[in-house]
Amino acid sequence: MIVRRLLYLSALAEEKHFGRAAEKCNVSQPTLSSAIRQLEEELGIPIVHRGHRFSGFTQEGLRVLEHANRVLAESEKLKEELSLMREGLAGRLRIGVVPSVLPIAALVTSRFGKNHPGVSIEVVSRSAKGILSGLEDFSLDLGISYLDETRMAKVKELPLYTENLAVLTPIHGPFSDRDSVTWKEVAQTSLVLLNRNMQNRRIIDKVFEEVGCEVNPQIETNSLMNLAAHVRSGGWSSIVPRECFAFCSEPPGTRMIKITEPEMCHVIGLQMVDRQHPSVVTEIFFKEADELDIDAMFI
Repeated sequence: MIVRRLLYLSALAEEKHFGRAAEKCNVSQPTLSSAIRQLEEELGIPIVHRGHRFSGFTQEGLRVLEHANRVLAESEKLKEELSLMREGLAGRLRIGVVPSVLPIAALVTSRFGKNHPGVSIEVVSRSAKGILSGLEDFSLDLGISYLDETRMAKVKELPLYTENLAVLTPIHGPFSDRDSVTWKEVAQTSLVLLNRNMQNRRIIDKVFEEVGCEVNPQIETNSLMNLAAHVRSGGWSSIVPRECFAFCSEPPGTRMIKITEPEMCHVIGLQMVDRQHPSVVTEIFFKEADELDIDAMFI
């Protein structure tokens, strides 16, 4: 019963709505609300701010939520270990991936999924900071993100491949006859870039600052697909990870050009919380990812 109440609490934190949380847990809303009230009574503290709708957790509630996620993670690990003893690897993985890496992440998740059909995998797009936050509060099991920009002592990291930045531009655009361009030249053209809250964009802005340029793109987006669509329309160029489009191909009517002075690359890797007893599924995913050579796939 206690674990069930903690599960309700975790679902409420994810959905931020009593009705949706109840639906996720396959119970009625009164049942979920009553279970959380009972938990408040047992602990002698308010867990959620009461009102006509969910408006967040109290400070005490956030501490209870942190403990709840830890207990649920350990409970899930026990189920995985028992399942592994009976019928092979099974369970659920929640993986946060920075938007610019989503196509490449499929190389890792698809191989694991084929090897372990009993494991369900949920891949969600998150910012680099959002991934670290999700790992910390146990709402994510793993992250795929920029390692050289987000190092933390409590996070175990595994380099997967090196990301190189390039210009994605219309075939008949401003750089149609070029094999390479400089950052200063890119700064002088019309750009569409990812949003400023994304690590990829922060890296790009930092380089422009270092070469003495200030850039204000006309269009910003949180979608790499939307970004590519704008470039394909012929009105803008963009700065993108070369490896991403090497994997899923450049959009028709566009081409990729190297950026120099300087040439920029960053390490993309797998992240998990460095704890004494990790989830069995998480641990095996991490181990199998270490056997991949993604850089070699782009040669």
